Amino acid sequence: MNVYKFSDTATDIKPDTETTRFLERVMQGGEFNRQEKDRLTEILYGTFGCQGTTYKLMGWAWPMREYLKEYIVDSRYYGLKSYRALDKTSLRKSLRCIGKIRRIVAIKDRGVL
Repeated sequence: MNVYKFSDTATDIKPDTETTRFLERVMQGGEFNRQEKDRLTEILYGTFGCQGTTYKLMGWAWPMREYLKEYIVDSRYYGLKSYRALDKTSLRKSLRCIGKIRRIVAIKDRGVL
């Protein structure tokens, strides 16, 4: 796993929370049910998410980019923008705050799809 400290003020022990344990489980691979896929995408892009593919907590970072598929989203207010998620359904659910989504297109990315 590539969890790392990004701050000099971070503690030597990484935070152990329900969310960080879940993210580390995603990094290990495996199958996920609908609720888990939705939860991951909500952590990254939801209303209170980090708005990117790296989750940060207390000076530690959990980069999720390499574990997710890339999608281009065409929305009414933001136009075309790239996002990463486990699937289209969870991405559509978490992006409800960006206005009407016209379409989501999967991008083939280094053999991820």
